[in-house]
Amino acid sequence: MPMQQHLNYCKPPSRALAKYAASLYARLHECQWVKREVIELDGWQPLQHQCHANTMILETYGHGFSAVHGWLYLDYDGKADFVRFVAHSVVMNQQGQLIDVTPLAVETAQFPFITCGLSNHDYEATLDALIKKYGATNCLDHRTKV
Repeated sequence: MPMQQHLNYCKPPSRALAKYAASLYARLHECQWVKREVIELDGWQPLQHQCHANTMILETYGHGFSAVHGWLYLDYDGKADFVRFVAHSVVMNQQGQLIDVTPLAVETAQFPFITCGLSNHDYEATLDALIKKYGATNCLDHRTKV
């Protein structure tokens, strides 16, 4: 899913999601830079803008990959009074390394990744709430300045 690059604050759709965004912000020390890797299995290749589906398909293939759901972290170089978390999924290989398998339409800046820390059900509910409110999953914001 393409990322919105504007600096308009998106208020979390509920108090619970505002608290969740704050908890992600408190866990920034856990962010990782995830390497990109091209993976093809049995003629199948991951599709652009389909990170969640790509990771679930790879997990299903049974080659030792497991889907890891989380968020890309955008801080806008401190130019905004908030930070943004963009829903994203990667895979973990058998060695415990995170790999981003979703191809980019064009080369863009890379962003740090933080795991969601939620059950799959709660992560999906979070995405559903963002889609209902904003029509996208790239807008879980947290105010950093009052």
